[in-house]
Amino acid sequence: MIIDNVRLSLLELVTNKLRAFLTVLGITIGIAAVVLLLSLGQSVQDYITNQFESLGTNTIRISATQDSNGRTDSLTMELAETLKNAERLPLVDLVMPQVTGNYYIAYGSNEFSVSTQGVTTDYLDMEGRSVDNGSFFTQADVESSAQVALIGTTTSENLFAGANPIGQSIRIKNVVFQVVGVLNESSTSDDLVVIPITAFKARLNNTRTTTGESIVNTILVRAKDVNQMTETTDQLTQVLREERGVGTRDSDNFRTFTASTIVESLTSTIQIITIFLGIVAGISLLVGGINVMNIMLVTITERTREIGLRKATGAQNSDIVVMFLVQAIVLTLIGGIIGILIAATGAAIITALVEGFSVAIQISNIVLAVSISACIGIFFGVYPASRAARLNPIDALRYE
Repeated sequence: MIIDNVRLSLLELVTNKLRAFLTVLGITIGIAAVVLLLSLGQSVQDYITNQFESLGTNTIRISATQDSNGRTDSLTMELAETLKNAERLPLVDLVMPQVTGNYYIAYGSNEFSVSTQGVTTDYLDMEGRSVDNGSFFTQADVESSAQVALIGTTTSENLFAGANPIGQSIRIKNVVFQVVGVLNESSTSDDLVVIPITAFKARLNNTRTTTGESIVNTILVRAKDVNQMTETTDQLTQVLREERGVGTRDSDNFRTFTASTIVESLTSTIQIITIFLGIVAGISLLVGGINVMNIMLVTITERTREIGLRKATGAQNSDIVVMFLVQAIVLTLIGGIIGILIAATGAAIITALVEGFSVAIQISNIVLAVSISACIGIFFGVYPASRAARLNPIDALRYE
């Protein structure tokens, strides 16, 4: 019986193509929007997670923030050295101060604004990077404030257009530095210049506190065990509070964050946005469902005599309900399937247009779409189907 009803429903669609198209259109748009937006939200979440986890899952980044009085107590080289040698931090493996700034760098007639970082020889270990061409600067270079630099692959291409940059001289803020290496490609940033932190301080920017201590933007700390990140962060926070003179009742005048901290924060935001967009897309499904109900009511009016004939020949009310419910479900499932195909096409287009980013249609979203389609068919088909079942067979046979 179900198969016969499905066959009759498909025949009805073929007979009334325009009506069927208009009925299915709302469901198609709604399902396509829901599937694509949910998959896009998940893909963005995965992309951001991968990006930030590449910063190092066992790396803690410290930055200065305002205290309860609105005053910012800057981080310093001296503080980084204290943390590096602190016996109270047995869970800490590496400590590296970092200074950053955007400066124009030039080679010949090529000139660009690039993020310039002053770091120590622990940079490669701390950031999980390597040198593809040339070599990293040495501790002797740091101690002598040598004017040497490593550049990212994007910076190398922009400045040298494929030529070998090793040994070439570039100008950073009109200060000459010799390129000694090219960093490997990274998922975070390849448009950068890395120089010894002492050279940065001596040649580019040597800001100091009122007491003469050398200011840094960030202090990076690497934990020995990635499974003890919470313990390491708590331990580090306690030492920082003591070293920076934070009272027991005062809030921290610094912030510690890890890749997981950033990911969790961004994930929550993305999930909220995805839910909101899903609700907006769901409105079109509601409109599509109402359209299905209207079309079903029209269909019942057109098939009143048929209903009367079926009931006069022994069809039960339940048979009439099933007949029209099946038709409603077939309509919405067809719309759902077309919507899924449109969503898959949209995902493929986004993947092709956006470099390094891919949108995958999740199986769970497909199952959700099919389920929603069936539920819409049942929900918005129940009233028309029950109305058809309540028709008096004699009155239905007399209907013109």
